[in-house]
Amino acid sequence: MTKEELLKQLKKEKESTVAKFTTIGTYAHGMGYVGGLKKAIGLAEKLDEPKKVVIPKFVADWIQEAKEYYEDEISPLKIVYWIGEYIDDVTPHYEWLKNIDNQKLLLNAIANGYEVEKEKKYMVKIKGIGLEEEWLNCEVGGGTLYFELNSSTESEIYKTNFTKQWLKDNFPEYDTYNNAGLLEFEEVEDE
Repeated sequence: MTKEELLKQLKKEKESTVAKFTTIGTYAHGMGYVGGLKKAIGLAEKLDEPKKVVIPKFVADWIQEAKEYYEDEISPLKIVYWIGEYIDDVTPHYEWLKNIDNQKLLLNAIANGYEVEKEKKYMVKIKGIGLEEEWLNCEVGGGTLYFELNSSTESEIYKTNFTKQWLKDNFPEYDTYNNAGLLEFEEVEDE
């Protein structure tokens, strides 16, 4: 049975039931059944709707660059072609693209739409510096970012939950501490 045949049969059954109960005079008793049929019709209509996949931000950026490149004639095939042509082994994240499962994910994202994966956030300790309960904080007021070790409570003044990319871009000592293995990350739940 195809989706269309199922929908046709459910709609026919619903119309028949509504007509039957209206004629007999027991309309109220049949409405639960009719409500169930309406729900079944709604579910059947969603059968072939593809689910949007979740992709990393850099992949979404590749798709966007391809769309901008072809601005007038955007098609899934052109997007795939652009990514295959311009993403090479010197491009960051090329290893991601080499994986066959990721290639399928990319194709699915281009064909059916996607959501961008949220970056994980962390509280960060610097090993050997500060007390056990002290975490990296960044004072966000004013123009200059000021880093210190303090409590783990985020506020309007202090940022304590960071993505690794944000730290890499804004914490000047990030690479030094991270490469030395001195950063300890504790994942936090996103609000």
